[in-house]
Amino acid sequence: MIVLIVTLVTLSSVWCVQMQWRDDPDLVEFDTIQQGREHIKLMVAMVGETIDLRCQVLFASQPVKEIRWKVDGDPRGKSENLIVTKTMDGKLFIEDHLKINNITEAMDGSTVSCEYAEAQKGSGDWAGYTGRVEAVMHVFKLTIKTPEEVCETSVGNVQLVFEESMGSSPGKTKVDKRIRSKIIERTNIKSDELYHDTSKYSVSLPIATVNTNQDILDMKPEIIINGTISDTWPCICGSGTVVASTWGIGLVMIAADFS
Repeated sequence: MIVLIVTLVTLSSVWCVQMQWRDDPDLVEFDTIQQGREHIKLMVAMVGETIDLRCQVLFASQPVKEIRWKVDGDPRGKSENLIVTKTMDGKLFIEDHLKINNITEAMDGSTVSCEYAEAQKGSGDWAGYTGRVEAVMHVFKLTIKTPEEVCETSVGNVQLVFEESMGSSPGKTKVDKRIRSKIIERTNIKSDELYHDTSKYSVSLPIATVNTNQDILDMKPEIIINGTISDTWPCICGSGTVVASTWGIGLVMIAADFS
């Protein structure tokens, strides 16, 4: 479905076609933007999140062409809900989106691209605009480390460790700033309660707080009890008996859902 909105803006025809990402706090720039890579941004995400990327084509010509989405070069989704704004001089502003549900560890380092082409083949050459914007995924996973006695009694603190799934992001201060903000928001802590050691971010929280924080649980954390990976969480003590509900955490990879 194409939504057509006629605006009263008059723009000079000297404007050329451009592509850009719509503003999103999780899309950040490289610290140093190299020539020829201005179209690439970094997407900061957490395991289990749903992201909704929005791509814009500015000053396009009629007729409207299809926006193509790809993840690591593989086609994903179609332009079924384009938003098209028409200016008084006939130029078009086009917007499309791609939603990815259940971000997984495996998507760390993946590239999502949005592509648009007005080009047509004629006289042996391609004529017209072709372009794309890209987002490189930086996906952070969560590990919860807990002493056995804390797990058994449900009393005391556990350590939450956030780190990039496939590797660190050295020298990317904007990624660092954004992931700090996301962790603070999810854990409801103060900035000085978040510790950063090389590529890892950690925070200490009461186990009771973690058990009731759905934002934390939605990250499908890996549980480590006394250095051993566990597939049970939460641990609850009642009348001397440990009762555990099984998640199967870390044993099953959740497939990303693209829509």
